[in-house]
Amino acid sequence: MALASVWLAGGLFMDGWAHTHVPSLETFFTPWHGVLYSGYAALAISLVPARLWRGRPEGPVQTWVPAGYGLGLLGAVLFAVGGALDMTWHITFGIEVNLEALLSPPHLLLLTAGSLMIATPIRAAAAKREAASITNDVPVLISAVSGTSVAAFFLDYLSPFTDAPAANSGYGNGQAFGLAQYLTYTMLVLVAVLFAWTRLRRVPFGLVTLVVAAASVPNGVFDDFENLSAQLWPLLGAVIADIAVQGVAARRPDLVPLAIGAVVPMMVWTTHLVGVQLSLGVAWSLELWSGVVVLTALAGSVLGGLFLTKKPG
Repeated sequence: MALASVWLAGGLFMDGWAHTHVPSLETFFTPWHGVLYSGYAALAISLVPARLWRGRPEGPVQTWVPAGYGLGLLGAVLFAVGGALDMTWHITFGIEVNLEALLSPPHLLLLTAGSLMIATPIRAAAAKREAASITNDVPVLISAVSGTSVAAFFLDYLSPFTDAPAANSGYGNGQAFGLAQYLTYTMLVLVAVLFAWTRLRRVPFGLVTLVVAAASVPNGVFDDFENLSAQLWPLLGAVIADIAVQGVAARRPDLVPLAIGAVVPMMVWTTHLVGVQLSLGVAWSLELWSGVVVLTALAGSVLGGLFLTKKPG
């Protein structure tokens, strides 16, 4: 399932590249859609309960589906509906471009359905944890990468990793919009990490780094990795945050969500701004760029604090 989710996510980015690089694209039936929907088929097939593959279903229907797979099956059905609507939409209204493609209602239905399917390995791992079974973190990590990259794809118009707004010295709404970008992607990264933590009650080592990589790097295909330094430098901060979160987990596991919320944005955006400075030059004032780091860390702390299960101290 986890590997099939990579296929689906890869097809999505190939299709996104086509929408931005092939202006003459005027049909639903393209090679890129072929990769996307074949990825969906592989993912949907992997969701079919083993009892049906064996041809020996027994007992009530609800017992056929392994724990954690129910929402994935719902997502598979919704994705099929969304695909049919997407084809009808394209035939009726034409091919969307730029922001239109990210806000098209059929595409948003596909996003919802795909996310339900992609998150299945994490939900299944959570069910195994509750049953005191030994779990393998690799499917969880792959699922988190695929899910985060898909979410980042649909939020590309707000990505500070690719836009590097701190390199723009514009006034007024330009700076406010840049700040909104940093806050949006802070929430994207933290929600992905905290989702895994709430299901597993631990943070697999490498999760923070992989989630940040999924949020920062793949979207570069849209602009041919124009601001690559601003996309790669945050990975250094993510590694530092990964190590810090593991340290907190070893000593104060009850404070892990708070540590995630505070440390991840602080490290990621600090190193991101280093990358911006080295490649484009930070045009924002000291108050603005340092305020981004502090404000996102504060916002993250508030979000992480909501998940505290007992009073610290």
